[in-house]
Amino acid sequence: RAGRPPEPVSVGLLRLASWRASRSGVADGLVHPLEWTPAPAETVVRALVEHVRDALADSGDLALVEESLARLLARGGGADLQRAALARTGELRSVVEEAVERTAS
Repeated sequence: RAGRPPEPVSVGLLRLASWRASRSGVADGLVHPLEWTPAPAETVVRALVEHVRDALADSGDLALVEESLARLLARGGGADLQRAALARTGELRSVVEEAVERTAS
């Protein structure tokens, strides 16, 4: 921002944020990348999109990102869908089949 380099962040905090995101996706809280505090996933992801909004608009990707984000927040991420498929069917085969269907469509 304003030509200044970002504030330094500890490797431990970056690892924690990465672990948290990989563990919960958009189903739970994440570490806010600008404030470094816990926040709801939707708040965090929307802040990230807002942070890069101009670049997304310049590249022509803003509409795609906003549509994809709305879909992700409405249905959950891939891990959420896989857990739901396993809970519904009790079969790993069904989890894989549904993932393949989503990927191919």
